[in-house]
Parts: sequence; structure tokens; C-alpha cells
Amino acid sequence: MHHEPPRRIHPANTWQAGSGTLACVAARNGFSRARQSPDFRRAGLACHARIGDDNFWDFKQWLMVKSMARRVRVPGLVDVVQVSDPQEIRSLAEQPFLDRNFVVRGPLINRLVIGKIRRWFRFGEQFLPVLAPRDDLGRCGRQQELAAMLSGSQPSEPWADEQVAILADYVCGRGRDDEAAILVQQIIGCRFVPTYRSDQASWEAASKIDQFRDGLSAKTIIWQLTGRLRRAFDLLRARAKDDPWCFHGTAIGLHGVVAALSRMRQLRAAPDLSALSDEAAVRRCIAAPKQVPRTVETEVQTPIVDQPLSAGTLVVLQLEAAHAKAPGEEMAFMHGHWSECPAREFVTSLLLAVWRKSMQKTATV
Repeated sequence: MHHEPPRRIHPANTWQAGSGTLACVAARNGFSRARQSPDFRRAGLACHARIGDDNFWDFKQWLMVKSMARRVRVPGLVDVVQVSDPQEIRSLAEQPFLDRNFVVRGPLINRLVIGKIRRWFRFGEQFLPVLAPRDDLGRCGRQQELAAMLSGSQPSEPWADEQVAILADYVCGRGRDDEAAILVQQIIGCRFVPTYRSDQASWEAASKIDQFRDGLSAKTIIWQLTGRLRRAFDLLRARAKDDPWCFHGTAIGLHGVVAALSRMRQLRAAPDLSALSDEAAVRRCIAAPKQVPRTVETEVQTPIVDQPLSAGTLVVLQLEAAHAKAPGEEMAFMHGHWSECPAREFVTSLLLAVWRKSMQKTATV
């Protein structure tokens, strides 16, 4: 039996009904072997006749490029797809079969990973807001409300001039990494909890949580066994006054800002920046999250892997790698997609203010 792939995943007007089309032949045989298939050649002639020279050759070029996705699948043990190509991420991000419904199911390792998310990244009965599924009733409204609050539309300023000056000094080569990170944590925390207090302990707690999110290691296992990881979570929850948005910003979100400031510091040390606009400098320094998890909700055939994806398959969108190939706000913040980071304007505005202030200072090489 031939399985026709869903039309919505692919370029318009190129996937036609029936098992003898280019799309189905490629999906059936795998893209790397599709050209060797007699069915593919016959389907190519038929497709050429239907859609004409220009569309056909555009589609052929797209189809001949082997997917960059990597699948690790051992039945009963693990089923994970890692996607680092910007175009594939762009396509997958909007497909309804891919969501943030973290239900324990699938192979053993998949269940362990989902169990980790459910255990550590929940506030009461709910996940952190950034892990809410697309059909969550309040998700969209909360994202818009948060974006407005973070962008400075509230009466209070998002940050103080003195804070920007200190970060600008850091970008110019003065000060330590952890000092800049603690200040970033303070700026973010005070947007949610005016009395938020950051220090070395809160920054070290956020660093532990960030390393834990990257995956299991001997170090993170020891942290769990000794209770250090739990204490890190408890400390930042207490500092956030149990505000889930504040917790996310000061435990997870701040790392992108800290990484961007580190890149700014390197860029600011360049000998000649006269040809680089402030906006271009910020775009060059923006940092994306390493990766974000998604789950497959129903069995589906996609062009990124040879075999169908099953319900419960984990899809890891490797945004850091994708951002390196396509720098900009889309991969860094998922800008333009349903899961867009509501702090995008806040982060870019802060970085722009810091960069402009640093250009008024003398850099230390």
C-alpha cells in the first residue's frame, strides 16, 4: 500500500494525488535513492507535463537536495529526529502534527525525556508558559500581554541608564562574564517582580538549569542525586515569587542575552566598525537557544526522513545550528511562528541600547 504524503507540508501545486508522482516516489524510496527509481523518472515526465518547465525545475532542485534531518530510531528504545536546516524547521514549525503536548508515550528514552520535562518544568498543574501547546486557550493572549509588558509600553522603563552603561563597559572589555550575567538576570527579573534580587547564587542556579536542559551528563546526574539541582530550581522559583514567566526569564531566557553580550564583546574589539550599522551589529550578535523539543501527535510522512513519523516521536529543532546558517530573528526567536518568543523586542532593544552606549566608550583590547 502506498501512503500519499500530506499536501500541506510541501510546495504548492507540486504534490499530486496518486502513488506515481514525484513526491510519492521520493517519499517511498527515500530522497537519496529516488533518482535511481524508474518510477521516479516516469513520475518526473508526468510532473513536467503538468506544471511546466519553470516550476518543474524549481521543484526538482528542491527535491534533489537531501534532507539535513537526522533520525535516531531503535524500535522500543528511542525515536528522535534532529532538525538543523532553517528551511526544514520553517516548514515543520507550522505543521499541526508537531506540537508541545508532552504526553508520556513512545519508546523508552522518549518517555524518559518527556518525564524529565514534566517533572522539572511545571508550575503546579501547568507547564511553563513557553511549553504550552498551540491550542492552549490562554497561550496567545498571554504571549501578547507579555510582549507588551516587556517592550516597555508600561509606564516604567525596561532598564536603567546605569545598567546599560555597566553592560556597555563589559562589551568594551571591562568586567567579568558573571558580573554581566548577574546584571542581565536582575534586569529581566525586575520586569516581573520589582523587588527581584540577583546575585552569584542565582546566576549559578540558572547555569545549572541551563546545563541540565542541554541533556544528561555525569555532572547533572550528580546534581540530581545530591539535591543541588532541586535547590537551584527552588532558589529561582523563590526569587521569582512563583511567577512562571519570571522564572523562565531568569532561569532560561537570560542565557540568550548573556551569549549575545559575549559576542558583542568580541565584535567590539574589532579594529574598524565604521561600516557596520548599530542594527547590523545587533543582528550579528543575537544568539538562539541551542534547541527546543516538539512531539509528533499523529503518524505522518514528511520529506525530511524516509520513514513515517509516529505519534510520540520527539523532534528536536536545533535552533542554534539553524541560526548559524540563517542569522536573524526567525531562528533566534521563532519570529513569525505561533511559538514566537514574546521577549524578542525586549531583547533586541536592550542589545541595541548597550551597543550604542559601548560605541561612545573606548574599548579595551
